[in-house]
Amino acid sequence: MKRKTLLNVSIVFVLLLSLLLSCVAYSQTVSTPLLKAGLAYAQAQSSKTIDEEFRIDLRYSAGNNATENSKKLEEFFKKMHIKGRVVSDVSKYESSMQITLYYNNKELLKGSIYVNKEYVAYNFPQVYSKPLYVKLSDAYANMPVQIDVNKYIKLFDIQNNPQLQALLASYADVVLPKFASCAKLSNQKVELKFSNGKKEVCDEIIFEFNKNSSLDLLKAILTKAADDKATKEFVLNVAKTILEDSQAILNAQQLNKTTTLNIDEIMKQAEANYSQSIKEVVYQLDKMSPQIPPFTLQYRMMVDSKNNFKGERLYFYLKDSNNLKVMFDLKGVINSLNQPVNITKIDISKGVDISKLSDKDFETMMKNVENILKMAGISITK
Repeated sequence: MKRKTLLNVSIVFVLLLSLLLSCVAYSQTVSTPLLKAGLAYAQAQSSKTIDEEFRIDLRYSAGNNATENSKKLEEFFKKMHIKGRVVSDVSKYESSMQITLYYNNKELLKGSIYVNKEYVAYNFPQVYSKPLYVKLSDAYANMPVQIDVNKYIKLFDIQNNPQLQALLASYADVVLPKFASCAKLSNQKVELKFSNGKKEVCDEIIFEFNKNSSLDLLKAILTKAADDKATKEFVLNVAKTILEDSQAILNAQQLNKTTTLNIDEIMKQAEANYSQSIKEVVYQLDKMSPQIPPFTLQYRMMVDSKNNFKGERLYFYLKDSNNLKVMFDLKGVINSLNQPVNITKIDISKGVDISKLSDKDFETMMKNVENILKMAGISITK
């Protein structure tokens, strides 16, 4: 029974992941806001490089159930924000991020992250004096079994997987009317300021969902998926791939190999129960709906007069009956797309392999983090 439940959850997860990857890509033919958003999105998807600055603001309040610690956390989030800059080159699989945490508008923590095909490096001098890194080949070699990650990448590669392209396109009639009803072109222009100091006035397309419209969209997708042969074939194919890799990992972790997954039998049950499993999720969503607090989920795209993607904003706000409040606000300004970029590397020749850190190193880092928090007036109770 437990395996069956896990399998049902896996089926739904794979389904939702595959559908949400690129639903906006088919929005060009519905309305003016969707047309502009679709053109900008397509441009961003095809870009090999990107340079984007961002700011993140968080708010949290425990409401009626607040404790002294939660009140301190609430106060911290009120005075804190994060700024960063991400520069990536997809063709070279190389990316860097500069990130700074501010408290009371003063720098509290500053550092950088760098990723390429060979390693991931972190440099936060206030936490540890030397750069830290993980060599991906070493991490991969230490895995109990070698998993071919590329087969998953190919499965979900929209640009190069005709089966996935056709599958997503088949959901256009279901998804686009929902998006169209939640999309609008703002009456006001938005002024963006880029890293070079230049400013530009842009149009703003707003996609706004609340609890009801979000659940309505999700149920519409699942309802179609329940009886769609192409979706079933794709989901079961992914599920079988995951099960095969799970068996390989299981074999590597046990000496006598007494525990095995009867993949053929599991897949037979999955195929028989697929439609009913999806319909059960729709039923449970209706049943759980009254218990889900009201929320607002908003995504804004800023585009210029030529429909070039220039900025974005993701906003989420939730408030329940006990006055619990959660807010997440991310604003991004895109300095460039498909232009030459300067990626800041982290030199690991004088760095430290994370796997070789000692207990004393970790103690040092913890003390440094505590000191940083003390600067913000936050004490850690042990």
